[in-house]
Amino acid sequence: MNPSELPPVDVDRPMKLGDGKPFWTRKWFVVGAVVVFLFAMLIVYVFSSLRPVDTTNTTNVRFVVASGETAAEIAQSLYQAELIRDPFVFQLYTQLTGTKSQLQAGGYVLQRSLSVSDIVEHISSGKADDVVVTILPGLTLGHLADPEVEGSLAWQGYSAEEIADAFAADYQGSLFAGRPAGASLEGYIFPETHQTTASSSLKSVLQLSFDEFYAQIQQKGIEAKLQQQGLSLRDGIILASIVQKEVSNVDDQKQVAQVFIKRLKEGIVLGSDVTFMYIAEKEGREPSVNDDSLYNTRKHGGLPPGPISNFNLSALEAVANPAPGDYLYFVAGDDGTTHFGRTEAEHNDNVAKYCTVLCQ
Repeated sequence: MNPSELPPVDVDRPMKLGDGKPFWTRKWFVVGAVVVFLFAMLIVYVFSSLRPVDTTNTTNVRFVVASGETAAEIAQSLYQAELIRDPFVFQLYTQLTGTKSQLQAGGYVLQRSLSVSDIVEHISSGKADDVVVTILPGLTLGHLADPEVEGSLAWQGYSAEEIADAFAADYQGSLFAGRPAGASLEGYIFPETHQTTASSSLKSVLQLSFDEFYAQIQQKGIEAKLQQQGLSLRDGIILASIVQKEVSNVDDQKQVAQVFIKRLKEGIVLGSDVTFMYIAEKEGREPSVNDDSLYNTRKHGGLPPGPISNFNLSALEAVANPAPGDYLYFVAGDDGTTHFGRTEAEHNDNVAKYCTVLCQ
């Protein structure tokens, strides 16, 4: 066909695609659809972020809002504590609900099962929470810092950072007489229940524990009684921690203390398995009777370098006031009864009779 015979082109007429609609009309329709989709996704995300982090987790988390903290700072702290899903959404919620300026300084006990609205309502109330901190006996510092251990400080809502700072702090007082420089607080955190506020630091709670511990020691005249056994307060604390891990029965504790003190006086190794088991757990290795550590009281004479756990006051009283007797051996039987012996032959007979399972 001759080009001159082609139909004229109307340059003022919009280009059309196959469906006959103007190109820019279709383009803006697509853009609009994308915008609507993204907005819908944003709405879904916001509402999802307002939900609890974990509806099944009711573990208490101690949360402190410092005086002068902004909503943005509070949101970030909540996020770091894994109490909310998104700090921006938290701020957005407080802005839209008019609660941004109502967040109050103080200490609160929160849970990961709370929604953002629940948390905001709690913090806006300004009513600081009271907390009861219970320290259980027979726990090491490692146990107290482990959130998986029921009754630990971590389990009760204290953060890893708070616990580490409190354990590393410098505490003074007669309780710590004889404790070597740089030694940990192992064995010194007295089992007790303390009522305090959520805004109180863990250091202050531990100080309450130390004060109560030494008050009990003074009230019962324990230091003087330990001296009669040839032991310092530090020695008594170390030995009490071993007694606690060996037996929990108060009467048995007194007789076990008698065994250990007699062995110390006669220069016989304590022969306690719980000491090398402690150091093995602390250093992350399998326990062995052949461990070369000074905590292996099967191989090394005298007391180990330090306590191996905290303990009930009854264990320290047992060391200060051991039961009468001349036993040198004891074994915990399968029936839960502790059997004592004066000679190795008698002890071996007790093991054969009463410890066929636990002693394997």
